Amino acid sequence: MTCVLATAMLWTAGWFVMAGGPEARGDGEAPESRLFPRVKMETPLGDIILELDGERCPATTMNFIWYGESGFYNGTIFHRVIQDKYIQGGGFLPNLDRKTEGLRPGIPSEWDTDHRNTQWTIAMVRRPGRPDSATSQFYINVNDVAEMDKVQTDRAGYTVFGKVVDGFKTVAKIRDTKTTTSDKYGGTASTIPAEPIVVKSVSVVSEFDRARLEAIASGKINEVNEARDTEDAQVSAAMKEWIKKLEEEAGTKIITTEKGVMYVDLKVGEGVSPTSANVVEIHYTGWTLDGTEIHSSRARGEPFRMRLDEYLRGWIDGMETMKPGGRRKMIIPDRLAFGGSGTPGIVPPRATMVYDMELLAVYPPEVDPGDSGDE
Repeated sequence: MTCVLATAMLWTAGWFVMAGGPEARGDGEAPESRLFPRVKMETPLGDIILELDGERCPATTMNFIWYGESGFYNGTIFHRVIQDKYIQGGGFLPNLDRKTEGLRPGIPSEWDTDHRNTQWTIAMVRRPGRPDSATSQFYINVNDVAEMDKVQTDRAGYTVFGKVVDGFKTVAKIRDTKTTTSDKYGGTASTIPAEPIVVKSVSVVSEFDRARLEAIASGKINEVNEARDTEDAQVSAAMKEWIKKLEEEAGTKIITTEKGVMYVDLKVGEGVSPTSANVVEIHYTGWTLDGTEIHSSRARGEPFRMRLDEYLRGWIDGMETMKPGGRRKMIIPDRLAFGGSGTPGIVPPRATMVYDMELLAVYPPEVDPGDSGDE
């Protein structure tokens, strides 16, 4: 017990310096403690007390408090336990359904290189490729997790916004709980607590400068939401222009697949359509919505051969109903193309792609994509 307390005190002292205490500033002034609210998370295994860093992460701190005060976290579970890394919660119900009622839009990333995912810190879960996508889910590190500090292709890591100050034993109990698998979440990975660990409540248990934190947080969140709305409006307008252009070129209405790929056929081919396992030979040209050509086999002067399931998911969805000799133009949303990160220096993040695709030939799965396919 003494060892645990000593470790916690040393860790807390280190955080105090990082967060901007007198040792960090060198001016002898006390830190603004009212920007560091403490919250209590109640679980069946005990309570966890967290101190949040509202000075450095006002938007993330208030977002967590708003979720707690609204009751959103009540009844959610710790749905993922990786015993040498972290415990994760805040997004799923005991039946492993995702909780969506009361979910707020994503918040701005407040990640920086000085605050690491070290043991006992709490950080936000976000979508890969989208720094400003964190909503309700969080994880508490039970070890130093350096991989979460690495700068992703979207030029950010994962925002650390607080630390455990009491309830270390509770965190350890959750870490050490027996886990199992589920097809509903995680597939074959044994990361789900066999007995659901439910969050009973999350509530503020200390005084803090709410008015100041809310004002700063709301300003940052509104700025991100306005930028997101502007980007969505621009994408929507560009999409409408492309749809109109493709429909006029094909003389028919655009078709949308179940997964969201839109296409028109300029020429319908003959024969058997490829499956995702087939090797296909194609000519293609790809543009972003602003008309910038990204890549083209036609520009290279030779067709491209590949196994269909080894490239973009949108190509699989858009080509599985094509036949050899056919030509199709299709619009592929970013989640089925290059995703939130894009391709550095080539495809911008979250880029919807437009392709002019010509299916030249379909080969059996056993054909080497590097061979010509001739006898």
